Amino acid sequence: MMTIAEALQKARQKLSKVVQRPLLEAEILLCYAIKKDRIYLHTHPEEEFESRYFFELVQRRLAHEPIEYITGSVSFYGKEFYIQKGVLIPRPETEILIDEVSKELKGNEAVAEIGVGSGVISAILKMKFPALKITATDISEHAIFCAKKNFRRYNLDIELIKTSLLDGVDKRFDVIVSNPPYIAKGFELEPNVVNYEPHEALFGGEKGDELLKQIIDLFLASDAKILACEMGFDQKDTIKNYVQNKKEITIRFFNDLAGLDRGFIMQRRNDATLD
Repeated sequence: MMTIAEALQKARQKLSKVVQRPLLEAEILLCYAIKKDRIYLHTHPEEEFESRYFFELVQRRLAHEPIEYITGSVSFYGKEFYIQKGVLIPRPETEILIDEVSKELKGNEAVAEIGVGSGVISAILKMKFPALKITATDISEHAIFCAKKNFRRYNLDIELIKTSLLDGVDKRFDVIVSNPPYIAKGFELEPNVVNYEPHEALFGGEKGDELLKQIIDLFLASDAKILACEMGFDQKDTIKNYVQNKKEITIRFFNDLAGLDRGFIMQRRNDATLD
């Protein structure tokens, strides 16, 4: 047995070797282990509990397993979502993609999300614009399961289809949105990413932009008016060059909070609000 205060202190010391916020992560893991909130930890520091399971969780984190996989939960856009191994953990940068595409929506469009992953993009868009008709695809069974669980959690009417890109989806869409794999093969990643997260959701090919270009081609061949994608910080020039002769579209790029290039909004010229 160990008190809450003692367990947190010991876990903080261990976690300080591998994480930037050891006390916070220790508290998150302890809350998960004993099914209490952080306020409870601070108001009951002398309460004793059986600490073995808690330190098993700490050991998993010391092995660089993402805390989101350990707890099965990820915070995104102010909401909590279910997450599991085999599904990419949503990043804060992707919230910017939602903000940027939201600027272009009227609120009643037919939207396709390519590569739904955990479902957070479609879920937040549906919460913001309930009249959107959203169809989301993914090639991964894990992703489809995870997204379905999140849509049910928030009672969201979003169609899920297991397929690659939009293969076999016989529908017309006004908007296509995607956060596809865009990291170049061989790019060095942190152990918690490369050793645990699904490579098929991370790496986009030899150069990294191959899938992005496929999605652009799909958009250009469709009737969709808007394409919104996240991309790598070093892919602005290659994307710009890829569409420079496409006079029927306009493209604007947006940055993440660090000021790095992070995505683009492409529009058909007769629908574009930008020159």
